[in-house]
Amino acid sequence: MLLPYALASLLKNVGASEVVITVAEAFVKLALFMGYMLLISRMKDIQRTFMYHGAEHKCINCIEHGLPLTVENVMKSSRQHKRCGTSFLFLVMLVSIFLHFIFVLVPFYWVRLLGRLLMVPVVAGISFEMIQWAGRTDNKLACLLSKPGLAMQKLTTIEPTEDMVEVAIAAVEAVFDWKAYLKEEFGWKPGEETNENS
Repeated sequence: MLLPYALASLLKNVGASEVVITVAEAFVKLALFMGYMLLISRMKDIQRTFMYHGAEHKCINCIEHGLPLTVENVMKSSRQHKRCGTSFLFLVMLVSIFLHFIFVLVPFYWVRLLGRLLMVPVVAGISFEMIQWAGRTDNKLACLLSKPGLAMQKLTTIEPTEDMVEVAIAAVEAVFDWKAYLKEEFGWKPGEETNENS
């Protein structure tokens, strides 16, 4: 939160206004985030982590589309999900960019800096509500807001192997009764390999 503003504030030396500095801050934030994601996505250990991340998404998508949690069904599911943490981080950045314009008219540098820190819970709260809403609806605005995060997930999720999917299924089963969910939401009966309703 502070580094992008501190870097953008260097533009004051060439007479930039607070509006220009806030716009520059937005670009610095995006560049730092994208650069970080691109760099870590090249690390071998992180690539493996991103494969497990993809397996996790595939499991959730499988369940949410009314299919039993089998390796075959999970492998066919999408590895992108609207409520992903990557999408949340991207939304946090976008919301903070817009909310930080509140401080454009504040004349004191330290107040602007402190204000950005104090806004962290507000930014996180708004972002959380937005991502929850986007995950519950197929409304055009929600889909539009989800696109940047879904695009970022092409970096943070990689197609998993079947053994990784087995691990993801075991993890889901340890914390969530997916069978009860499918019965309640889709009328699924144990023993059905696929669901007619999905």
